[in-house]
Amino acid sequence: MPFLSQPSVLKVGVPEVSIHFDAAVLGHFERNRQSSFWSRESGGQLFATIRGPEWTVVRATGPRVSDFRRRFRFFPSRRDEQIEIERLFREGLHYVGDWHTHPESRPTPSYMDLHSMDEMVRRSVHELPGFLMVIVGTELSGHGLWISFHSKSGKSERVYLEPDAQLTSNHT
Repeated sequence: MPFLSQPSVLKVGVPEVSIHFDAAVLGHFERNRQSSFWSRESGGQLFATIRGPEWTVVRATGPRVSDFRRRFRFFPSRRDEQIEIERLFREGLHYVGDWHTHPESRPTPSYMDLHSMDEMVRRSVHELPGFLMVIVGTELSGHGLWISFHSKSGKSERVYLEPDAQLTSNHT
């Protein structure tokens, strides 16, 4: 069973944003998850088309040869990420966040994961209300994804996929 069934819509409460994940993006997550003991963390960026409060995530990039990857560490090449952002923006896509893997069935973010995403939102020059962070675990269900929205106000909101496919959120 894939991570999320189509159509997959995640609703963020504050600010109100509906996030749709294209099947190709979910497939990219699934192909790059750490499915064996020797698998290294992977990651990349998320790009979407934006029409008001409707975001459709259509591209997940990475991993790149220039990234630093170990079993429990992932550091992307910031230079190559900026090149991706500029190239895909010219193609009409907006950078909306980052994704990476964890070698656990139901992933949870580390302090460094949360801090780096909050810093990214704060320091980036953009007009979006915030960015997404997706952590891909090894479990092939909605529980195998950590999805959170990090707003300009400094708040983050995790979006849960419940077993009955109803979405709920938790503000922090």
